[in-house]
Amino acid sequence: MPLTELVHYFNKRQRLARPGYDEEGFEIVDGRVRMGFAGRVLGTLFQPVMAPDGLGVIGHEAQLQVLGDDAGRVPAQAIFLEARDDAELVHLDRRVRTLHALNFLLEREQHGGFLSLNVHPQLISSVPDHHGHVFEGVLARCGLTPDRIVLELADDGFGEVSRLAVAIAEYRERGYRVAIDNFGRHSADLDRLEALAPDIVKLDRCLIGHFGHLSLAKRVMTELAAEARRLGLQLGIQCIENPLQLQVAREAGADWLQGHLLGRPAEACLPIVRPRRPRRAA
Repeated sequence: MPLTELVHYFNKRQRLARPGYDEEGFEIVDGRVRMGFAGRVLGTLFQPVMAPDGLGVIGHEAQLQVLGDDAGRVPAQAIFLEARDDAELVHLDRRVRTLHALNFLLEREQHGGFLSLNVHPQLISSVPDHHGHVFEGVLARCGLTPDRIVLELADDGFGEVSRLAVAIAEYRERGYRVAIDNFGRHSADLDRLEALAPDIVKLDRCLIGHFGHLSLAKRVMTELAAEARRLGLQLGIQCIENPLQLQVAREAGADWLQGHLLGRPAEACLPIVRPRRPRRAA
């Protein structure tokens, strides 16, 4: 379906769901999709996710962008604090992911790569079951399937594990891949991680280390990488900002690499690098 028709379709659904909130619809401006909420204009940035060699792009993480007069002044995640109740927050979270999916469609060079999307923690506690069902319909309209999507879920390490584990299992049953984001920020409980059973674990920036502490970071990340492999998980290391951190991440055996050294968030996706086919002997 052409992008203009998709935008019209989603705006029509928005008007039915929230009468009187027409300013919160999608619009196409300068070839990008924008979205309104609470008097602000929101857009999408894509940060590349790199292969273990740090050279090939394998996917992108979508990040919310505040545009207009509030650009650079209002943190993007603060937008969710403006939701009046849980129902509005769940609605906003889905709209933001729809915004990212629409902008992802505009990036024709990314075919073959994945789109990584953050899910607000409140959605997990507010939606009792059938996780991923509503968004699967959104993706289908956009010509995307769950296997192209990685859903990133935050875990504080202290809340009840069963509800989050059920949500992860339901997402995975629908074909999504699931990543636990910022592991190690609050807790590094490996038993809890095993119970959650995601596909990927992304280490928090506090574990990547800084100058003078990289030897400790290497030891910690190498041990976590070994545990991730034991649990059958892929390991993502993010917030890589200098060559020494990149070296540590590679030596630790990371599967995914991400950070400003490798690629900053931008409106356009980077081209996906596909492995070359071996040449046949003449």
